[in-house]
Amino acid sequence: MTKTRSNDGQGTAVMSLPVSKSQQVRGVFEDVSRYVNSRQLDIQVRRDTVKAWARDLSWRDLLDIGCGDGSISLQLLTSDSHLTMLDLSENMLRSVQAKVPDPLSANVQVRNENFMAAEFHASSFDLVVCVGVLAHVDSPEEFIGKIARILRPGGSLILAFTDTRHATGRFADFLGSLKELAAPARYPVNDISFSDVAQMFKRNNMKLVSTYRYAQVPIPGVNRLLPAGALHKIVTGVFGRCDHNRNAWLGNEYICLLTI
Repeated sequence: MTKTRSNDGQGTAVMSLPVSKSQQVRGVFEDVSRYVNSRQLDIQVRRDTVKAWARDLSWRDLLDIGCGDGSISLQLLTSDSHLTMLDLSENMLRSVQAKVPDPLSANVQVRNENFMAAEFHASSFDLVVCVGVLAHVDSPEEFIGKIARILRPGGSLILAFTDTRHATGRFADFLGSLKELAAPARYPVNDISFSDVAQMFKRNNMKLVSTYRYAQVPIPGVNRLLPAGALHKIVTGVFGRCDHNRNAWLGNEYICLLTI
């Protein structure tokens, strides 16, 4: 089931979409500064959570699907690790390349590809990071299944997505539908719930290790009224951080840590 929206801030790339739709989505995210500036809260929360979880994992090879400008996974790069950064947006990947420290450039591979069409050997990665992409794929089931195949035994996945069927998500949908009266949607996104995704995890033999839930401040235009730092303080004040998640029942934004 899909609902029509142009961009709900779920991520920076679309995988497994028809070519014509992929072109539409790529166009949305080619404006790097517009996306990054409008999604500072999500980027900061996701960056903090990924960093906190990844430091307790054993890994060397990481794949970031829909890597955007690299804000989330480049922070993990060391001389002993290798990052594969994959995104549909050429401009996002230029931003990634500009941020890679010269001494570590050999440790980063940048790929401008559709994940579902990209070739990877089975069991290629110890860690996969995928934030905000699941809403935009043709088949979330097939998408998660492919991630399971490219993870090594004992590998980990950090996946972020929105539960659009949660009460908070439905309110955001309502506000989005009002916005679409003036600016029609450019492509459909998936209407998914946590229970849907949890079943996909189970069918692909993935074990849920930890979950962090939060919600954006539900005031239209608040990201233009308050700086990202103030919004981050509000959100973490209400929901805590990944090591101490408070009021999780209010959150429709999920960040999940899984092993296989």
